[in-house]
Amino acid sequence: MRIEVLCTGDELLNGTIADTNSPWFMNRLFELGELVTRTTVVGDDREELVSAMREVSARADAVLVSGGLGPTADDLTAECAAEAAGVPLVEDARAMHALRERFARRGAAFTPNNARQARVPQGAEVVLNPVGSAPMFILRIWKCTLFFVPGVPREYQALVEKEVLPRLGALQAKVGGRVVRKVRVLKTVRIFESHLDAVVMPIAARHPRIRVGYRTHAPENHLKLLAEAPTEEEAARALAAMEAECRAALGDFVFGADGDELAAVVGARLRERKQTLAVAESATGGLMGQVISSVAGASDYFVGGVVVYSDAMKRSWAKAGGAGEDVARQMAARVRESTGATWALSSAGSAGPSAGTPKDEIGTMYCGLAGPNGFSTVEKNAFIGDRDRIRRFAAHAAMDLLRRTLQ
Repeated sequence: MRIEVLCTGDELLNGTIADTNSPWFMNRLFELGELVTRTTVVGDDREELVSAMREVSARADAVLVSGGLGPTADDLTAECAAEAAGVPLVEDARAMHALRERFARRGAAFTPNNARQARVPQGAEVVLNPVGSAPMFILRIWKCTLFFVPGVPREYQALVEKEVLPRLGALQAKVGGRVVRKVRVLKTVRIFESHLDAVVMPIAARHPRIRVGYRTHAPENHLKLLAEAPTEEEAARALAAMEAECRAALGDFVFGADGDELAAVVGARLRERKQTLAVAESATGGLMGQVISSVAGASDYFVGGVVVYSDAMKRSWAKAGGAGEDVARQMAARVRESTGATWALSSAGSAGPSAGTPKDEIGTMYCGLAGPNGFSTVEKNAFIGDRDRIRRFAAHAAMDLLRRTLQ
């Protein structure tokens, strides 16, 4: 089945806002084993919109159209959809009732332009919006089914998740010629995208039913494996074989798959072992604690920590002082001893934009780890980028050091 995306709005073309909806939709489709063939962006121009709708309808089986369903004069999508389909606009009674009720609940006046959102192309199926005012509508033009949704991300995602994706599944069955697709996303750390590709492509040559893709989600690189086969069993078998070879070749560069997050993976291992974690942060300024505590249930294993930032406080925590390897090692040992945690992580270094030394340039970060039976290690990393990027990479590297140690 050929699926396309059509985004509308001048703001997407003049750089006022970025399109976050389409990547979200494409990723959800990919997780379900489907791909978007093409994305088109058109401004708030009547002629261009009508032309674009007719063009995508001529070549696609399904199109997701977003934006331009508001109450203002530049919201032209419904009008242009009606013109592209060769039908008039009509007022939908259910949509109008829902709109009036929404305004009444808020104690707001219902102005004449609000009624625009209840007007849809004749013959369209209308789906009420559970989190907004503009309804979704579905329209057939030639052999193509077009799904029209608001561009507001919260409304867009709610309607796509609950209404569009299930209908696309049903449409796939009707279109026929079904190819079964299975997807796995392997998440890696500490390996460049080019190096990841160099490892994977020789493996891919032995698996013709697998399509390989990559996505950089700094500081991670993700490997996307898409298996295509005539049956569920064949697709699952092909995917499992490719995944097994990739995991064996990549080793501990792989920290998880699909929806796994690094902090949650580490937390799950600590919980399984009934172990605890504390942090002592200098360069990351509390970011490690933020990442760890962002996981629901982190209180099962996260004791807490300290931010040791000024030189005076660092000297009170680590005899060495400064921002080097000895500081990271001593801070990890000290916070572990102070809290009684099983493990303790620390960070020290220079995130810039000033400071740095001839020995440790800006971007040099030390991650310390102290554990049971006198275990102590420090990893030195050299990150590039601005201050926020360096700090984020350092927090991530510290979590990965603990992951690999637990593994």
